[in-house]
Amino acid sequence: MMTTAPYGIAPGFLLIGGVLSFAYLIGFCWRGPGAIKTLVKTGAVAVPALGVSLAGAPGWALAGLWACVAGDFLLSRPGEAWLKSGIAAFALGHIFYALALGGGFDPQFGADWIGWAIPLALLLLGLSTEIWLIPHCGSLKGPVRFYVLLILGMGGIAAQLPIPRFPILAGALSFILSDLILSVMLFVLSGGWFGRLAPFLIWFFYYVAQVLLFMGFMG
Repeated sequence: MMTTAPYGIAPGFLLIGGVLSFAYLIGFCWRGPGAIKTLVKTGAVAVPALGVSLAGAPGWALAGLWACVAGDFLLSRPGEAWLKSGIAAFALGHIFYALALGGGFDPQFGADWIGWAIPLALLLLGLSTEIWLIPHCGSLKGPVRFYVLLILGMGGIAAQLPIPRFPILAGALSFILSDLILSVMLFVLSGGWFGRLAPFLIWFFYYVAQVLLFMGFMG
Protein backbone atom coordinates (compact mmCIF):
# COMPACT_ATOMS: atom_id res chain seq x y z
CA MET A 1 0.00 0.00 0.00
CA MET A 2 1.32 3.47 -0.92
CA THR A 3 1.83 5.64 2.13
CA THR A 4 0.45 9.14 2.12
CA ALA A 5 1.72 12.39 3.52
CA PRO A 6 -0.53 14.97 5.18
CA TYR A 7 -3.43 16.09 2.96
CA GLY A 8 -3.55 12.60 1.42
CA ILE A 9 -0.75 13.18 -1.09
CA ALA A 10 1.64 10.31 -1.83
CA PRO A 11 5.03 11.48 -0.48
CA GLY A 12 6.90 10.44 -3.62
CA PHE A 13 5.28 13.24 -5.60
CA LEU A 14 6.23 15.80 -2.96
CA LEU A 15 9.78 14.49 -2.67
CA ILE A 16 10.41 14.58 -6.42
CA GLY A 17 8.84 18.03 -6.67
CA GLY A 18 10.95 19.30 -3.79
CA VAL A 19 14.17 17.93 -5.28
CA LEU A 20 13.40 19.45 -8.68
CA SER A 21 12.48 22.77 -7.08
CA PHE A 22 15.75 22.90 -5.14
CA ALA A 23 17.71 21.90 -8.24
CA TYR A 24 16.03 24.69 -10.20
CA LEU A 25 16.75 27.21 -7.44
CA ILE A 26 20.46 26.51 -7.14
CA GLY A 27 21.30 25.42 -10.67
CA PHE A 28 18.91 26.83 -13.26
CA CYS A 29 16.79 29.82 -12.19
CA TRP A 30 19.53 32.29 -13.09
CA ARG A 31 20.47 30.69 -16.42
CA GLY A 32 19.21 31.55 -19.89
CA PRO A 33 16.56 29.46 -21.65
CA GLY A 34 17.33 25.81 -22.29
CA ALA A 35 15.60 22.45 -22.61
CA ILE A 36 16.88 21.08 -19.30
CA LYS A 37 15.90 24.27 -17.49
CA THR A 38 12.39 24.01 -18.92
CA LEU A 39 12.12 20.35 -17.91
CA VAL A 40 13.31 20.93 -14.34
CA LYS A 41 11.18 24.03 -13.81
CA THR A 42 8.01 22.51 -15.21
CA GLY A 43 8.54 19.20 -13.44
CA ALA A 44 9.01 20.90 -10.07
CA VAL A 45 5.35 21.97 -10.17
CA ALA A 46 3.86 19.33 -12.49
CA VAL A 47 4.90 16.35 -10.36
CA PRO A 48 3.30 17.66 -7.14
CA ALA A 49 0.31 18.76 -9.23
CA LEU A 50 -0.15 15.15 -10.27
CA GLY A 51 0.04 14.14 -6.62
CA VAL A 52 -2.61 16.61 -5.49
CA SER A 53 -4.76 15.60 -8.48
CA LEU A 54 -4.71 11.98 -7.32
CA ALA A 55 -5.39 13.11 -3.74
CA GLY A 56 -8.62 14.80 -4.81
CA ALA A 57 -7.85 18.51 -4.59
CA PRO A 58 -10.81 20.87 -5.18
CA GLY A 59 -11.57 21.26 -8.88
CA TRP A 60 -11.06 25.00 -9.35
CA ALA A 61 -7.88 24.96 -7.26
CA LEU A 62 -6.56 22.05 -9.28
CA ALA A 63 -7.37 23.82 -12.55
CA GLY A 64 -5.47 26.85 -11.25
CA LEU A 65 -2.42 24.77 -10.40
CA TRP A 66 -2.30 23.10 -13.81
CA ALA A 67 -2.66 26.50 -15.48
CA CYS A 68 0.40 27.58 -13.48
CA VAL A 69 2.24 24.47 -14.68
CA ALA A 70 1.52 25.58 -18.24
CA GLY A 71 2.66 29.09 -17.34
CA ASP A 72 5.93 27.77 -15.93
CA PHE A 73 6.63 25.96 -19.18
CA LEU A 74 5.72 28.93 -21.36
CA LEU A 75 7.70 31.50 -19.35
CA SER A 76 10.80 29.30 -19.50
CA ARG A 77 10.96 29.69 -23.28
CA PRO A 78 12.57 32.69 -25.01
CA GLY A 79 10.71 35.43 -26.90
CA GLU A 80 7.77 37.78 -26.47
CA ALA A 81 5.21 35.34 -27.87
CA TRP A 82 6.08 32.80 -25.16
CA LEU A 83 6.00 35.58 -22.55
CA LYS A 84 2.51 36.64 -23.61
CA SER A 85 1.31 33.04 -23.52
CA GLY A 86 2.84 32.55 -20.08
CA ILE A 87 1.15 35.66 -18.73
CA ALA A 88 -2.16 34.40 -20.12
CA ALA A 89 -1.70 30.99 -18.49
CA PHE A 90 -0.95 32.48 -15.09
CA ALA A 91 -3.85 34.92 -15.47
CA LEU A 92 -6.12 31.94 -16.05
CA GLY A 93 -4.60 30.27 -13.01
CA HIS A 94 -5.44 33.26 -10.82
CA ILE A 95 -9.02 33.28 -12.12
CA PHE A 96 -9.35 29.61 -11.16
CA TYR A 97 -7.79 30.23 -7.73
CA ALA A 98 -10.20 33.12 -7.12
CA LEU A 99 -13.11 30.87 -8.08
CA ALA A 100 -11.81 28.21 -5.69
CA LEU A 101 -11.66 30.75 -2.87
CA GLY A 102 -15.04 32.30 -3.60
CA GLY A 103 -16.86 29.03 -4.16
CA GLY A 104 -15.20 26.84 -1.57
CA PHE A 105 -15.00 29.10 1.47
CA ASP A 106 -17.96 31.50 1.14
CA PRO A 107 -15.92 34.61 2.03
CA GLN A 108 -17.54 37.32 4.17
CA PHE A 109 -16.10 40.50 2.70
CA GLY A 110 -14.84 43.06 5.21
CA ALA A 111 -15.78 40.99 8.27
CA ASP A 112 -12.76 42.28 10.22
CA TRP A 113 -9.96 44.82 9.79
CA ILE A 114 -7.75 42.43 7.81
CA GLY A 115 -10.63 41.88 5.40
CA TRP A 116 -10.59 45.53 4.35
CA ALA A 117 -7.01 46.61 5.12
CA ILE A 118 -5.35 44.05 2.85
CA PRO A 119 -7.58 44.82 -0.17
CA LEU A 120 -7.01 48.56 0.36
CA ALA A 121 -3.24 48.07 0.45
CA LEU A 122 -3.40 45.92 -2.67
CA LEU A 123 -5.54 48.52 -4.43
CA LEU A 124 -2.90 51.17 -3.71
CA LEU A 125 -0.20 48.82 -4.96
CA GLY A 126 -2.16 48.23 -8.15
CA LEU A 127 -2.64 51.94 -8.75
CA SER A 128 1.07 52.55 -8.18
CA THR A 129 1.96 50.20 -11.04
CA GLU A 130 0.60 52.84 -13.42
CA ILE A 131 3.60 54.96 -12.39
CA TRP A 132 6.52 52.57 -11.99
CA LEU A 133 5.58 49.51 -14.10
CA ILE A 134 3.07 50.05 -16.91
CA PRO A 135 5.03 52.81 -18.72
CA HIS A 136 7.87 50.30 -19.21
CA CYS A 137 5.75 47.44 -20.61
CA GLY A 138 5.54 48.50 -24.27
CA SER A 139 3.17 46.30 -26.26
CA LEU A 140 2.39 44.28 -23.13
CA LYS A 141 0.70 47.14 -21.26
CA GLY A 142 -2.77 45.66 -21.68
CA PRO A 143 -1.92 42.09 -20.62
CA VAL A 144 0.16 43.31 -17.68
CA ARG A 145 -2.65 45.60 -16.45
CA PHE A 146 -5.12 42.72 -16.64
CA TYR A 147 -2.72 40.40 -14.83
CA VAL A 148 -2.13 42.95 -12.05
CA LEU A 149 -5.90 43.25 -11.59
CA LEU A 150 -6.33 39.48 -11.35
CA ILE A 151 -3.56 38.67 -8.91
CA LEU A 152 -4.35 41.58 -6.60
CA GLY A 153 -8.01 40.61 -6.73
CA MET A 154 -7.10 37.08 -5.69
CA GLY A 155 -5.10 38.52 -2.80
CA GLY A 156 -8.06 40.62 -1.71
CA ILE A 157 -10.35 37.58 -1.66
CA ALA A 158 -7.74 35.55 0.25
CA ALA A 159 -7.82 38.14 3.06
CA GLN A 160 -11.47 37.43 3.87
CA LEU A 161 -12.98 35.23 6.58
CA PRO A 162 -13.66 32.31 6.96
CA ILE A 163 -10.93 31.41 4.45
CA PRO A 164 -8.04 29.67 6.30
CA ARG A 165 -6.01 32.81 6.87
CA PHE A 166 -2.47 31.62 7.47
CA PRO A 167 -1.94 29.29 4.51
CA ILE A 168 -4.21 30.95 1.96
CA LEU A 169 -3.41 34.60 2.65
CA ALA A 170 0.30 33.94 3.14
CA GLY A 171 0.32 31.97 -0.11
CA ALA A 172 -1.48 34.71 -2.02
CA LEU A 173 0.85 37.41 -0.69
CA SER A 174 3.90 35.27 -1.51
CA PHE A 175 2.56 34.88 -5.05
CA ILE A 176 2.12 38.65 -5.33
CA LEU A 177 5.65 39.25 -4.03
CA SER A 178 7.11 36.78 -6.53
CA ASP A 179 5.26 38.44 -9.40
CA LEU A 180 6.22 41.90 -8.15
CA ILE A 181 9.91 40.99 -8.28
CA LEU A 182 9.43 39.33 -11.68
CA SER A 183 7.74 42.41 -13.13
CA VAL A 184 10.57 44.66 -11.96
CA MET A 185 13.16 42.29 -13.44
CA LEU A 186 11.35 41.95 -16.78
CA PHE A 187 10.33 45.54 -17.37
CA VAL A 188 12.12 47.96 -15.04
CA LEU A 189 15.50 46.84 -13.70
CA SER A 190 17.18 43.72 -15.06
CA GLY A 191 20.85 44.43 -14.39
CA GLY A 192 23.17 44.87 -11.43
CA TRP A 193 22.76 43.20 -8.08
CA PHE A 194 18.96 43.14 -8.41
CA GLY A 195 19.11 41.24 -11.69
CA ARG A 196 21.43 38.67 -10.12
CA LEU A 197 19.34 38.17 -6.99
CA ALA A 198 15.84 38.39 -8.49
CA PRO A 199 15.64 34.91 -10.11
CA PHE A 200 16.30 33.22 -6.76
CA LEU A 201 13.68 35.32 -4.94
CA ILE A 202 11.10 34.86 -7.70
CA TRP A 203 11.33 31.08 -7.61
CA PHE A 204 11.51 30.82 -3.81
CA PHE A 205 8.42 32.92 -3.14
CA TYR A 206 6.51 31.37 -6.05
CA TYR A 207 7.08 27.81 -4.85
CA VAL A 208 6.31 28.71 -1.24
CA ALA A 209 3.10 30.34 -2.49
CA GLN A 210 1.90 27.19 -4.23
CA VAL A 211 2.67 25.06 -1.17
CA LEU A 212 0.83 27.41 1.19
CA LEU A 213 -2.18 27.78 -1.10
CA PHE A 214 -2.67 24.03 -1.31
CA MET A 215 -2.19 23.60 2.43
CA GLY A 216 -5.26 25.81 2.67
CA PHE A 217 -7.19 24.33 -0.22
CA MET A 218 -6.71 20.75 1.02
CA GLY A 219 -6.70 21.38 4.76
